[in-house]
Amino acid sequence: MANMLPRCPVCGKPMKVVQLRCDEDGVTVSGYFEAPSFAYLDEEDTKFIMMFLRTKGNLKELERLTGIGYFALRGRLDKVLEKMGLTPIEEDEEQFASDDIFKLLKEKKITVEEAISLLKRKRGEENG
Repeated sequence: MANMLPRCPVCGKPMKVVQLRCDEDGVTVSGYFEAPSFAYLDEEDTKFIMMFLRTKGNLKELERLTGIGYFALRGRLDKVLEKMGLTPIEEDEEQFASDDIFKLLKEKKITVEEAISLLKRKRGEENG
């Protein structure tokens, strides 16, 4: 199966799919078809999403498997969502109360470094 070019290699604007063909029986359908969001991902992004799905969306597990930090993985995921034209449903870490951050740390859902980062961000908001 050939990869679809979601963007024009000359001007960079989105390409339109205008024809589909079945190689089995030769049926051809013409019209305007939306390219799937995944068509906008390169091979590296696709591998990342496949691994993300295999960990059932658990970034902490993905961090353990890849050795890449949680926030770096979050940033990578945000970039993939942007490429796909999707808007994330925010968890608003900045809205966490300090008690919530300590609870996540105690339950080992975040690392000490992540807790410190969240607390610093929270303190910056309160002072900002």
